[in-house]
Amino acid sequence: MLNLKINTEISEPIYRQIADQILAAIKSGKLQTGDRLPPERTLASRLDVARGTVKKAYEMLANKGFVLAARGRGSVVAARDAGGGEGNTRMEKATDSILSLIKYLEELRFSYRDISGLFGLILAQREEEVSRFSIAVIDCNVEALGVYHKQIAILTQMTTAKFLLDDIRSNSDPGTKLEPFDLVLTTARHVEELREIAPEISYKIIPVVVSPSQDTLFALARLGSEQKVGVVYKTKRFCEIVSTWLNKSGYIGSVEGFDCSKGSPQEFDTFLCSREVVIVPPGSTACFSNEFVQVLNDFRRREGKTINFTYQIEEGSLFHLRELIKNLLEMTRKRT
Repeated sequence: MLNLKINTEISEPIYRQIADQILAAIKSGKLQTGDRLPPERTLASRLDVARGTVKKAYEMLANKGFVLAARGRGSVVAARDAGGGEGNTRMEKATDSILSLIKYLEELRFSYRDISGLFGLILAQREEEVSRFSIAVIDCNVEALGVYHKQIAILTQMTTAKFLLDDIRSNSDPGTKLEPFDLVLTTARHVEELREIAPEISYKIIPVVVSPSQDTLFALARLGSEQKVGVVYKTKRFCEIVSTWLNKSGYIGSVEGFDCSKGSPQEFDTFLCSREVVIVPPGSTACFSNEFVQVLNDFRRREGKTINFTYQIEEGSLFHLRELIKNLLEMTRKRT
């Protein structure tokens, strides 16, 4: 049983005190992966605080990847890498690595001016090396392509191009179209088909595993079955994927889809009037027309809820991708 204590005499918000103590229990091993946290109402009663305070603490932990809301099981401790967790964010890891290197260079008696010049030179060389490579991303729905593009750009800084699977299928010579790219990424669902229609570049076609982000899963898990849910899409496959994950989250309520590539803003408004929650593609404000965005904003002002269904490439696939890029760069160095 968690032994949490609240101090009302300090300025730190109560929800943060709760989150910090639960986090300490996770880090110490007192709470293990899969362990259930007390229900919000139960913990709120035990600590004599508002249920919303406990909810905010749980959401804070979920946003950081320490807790996952699972329908029928409440909030549970999420699995995480041995090196993961607070204090090991991407930015903090980078800062720690750079500081360690600077301290080492100080021991070698490099001046700060020399260190700065060296960093600039090596960074420029690295940028030139990486810019020689390009990646193609292929998927069956346009909603996913932008997210893959963004995540890969952050990971590699390489040039990426996006293709719909239907466009590759209809191309008279898909192998020639994709030949200029050093890597061709697609989901495991499509990798064999792509290798069949473009066998000459099959060695470049790499499968990645994708899934909804932690925030998306958390939002889906919190849906009540009495809520009427809508899915806005441009590609029918996106609607099918969302429906699948809704089922996995335990949602059994009413779901309807709206094809924004065919319907009008007026029809969209009518559709939203019958929904309480709408699931939209990532970056919807960028891919919708201004009229559709205005209708969606009006829906929010009427206290309608929107959920961004955001994809992410899973860590195992990202690790494999890093290794492939590392090998490509190494091969280039050996050739030059």
